[in-house]
Amino acid sequence: MGAKMMQWIGKAGAYIKSMPKSHAAMRYIVWYAVLIILCCTIYVCAWTYDWYTQPRADLVELRAFLHEIASAAWIAVIGFLAKSFIDRDNNGIPDQYEEEKEDQKCKE
Repeated sequence: MGAKMMQWIGKAGAYIKSMPKSHAAMRYIVWYAVLIILCCTIYVCAWTYDWYTQPRADLVELRAFLHEIASAAWIAVIGFLAKSFIDRDNNGIPDQYEEEKEDQKCKE
């Protein structure tokens, strides 16, 4: 399983490195999403290790983590990431940011 994970990480790194400079916004968004997933994975692994080494599971801590994940701030982050991955014209700039630039041009 470790070899498969390293292979997957290698493919993801190659994909990000192969992005042209014009796709800089998408590169930052992908890294942000990976960081969030990595932090959540580390937390769950640490909780599982604590459960394994202690005679009981720390359900209060797990409940607090799940409550935090389901909070409005996390839902906003997921919404931001979902909108940021939409790039219909494949120019490397997410569509929501292009719309803001077009709106500013129309106002002037």
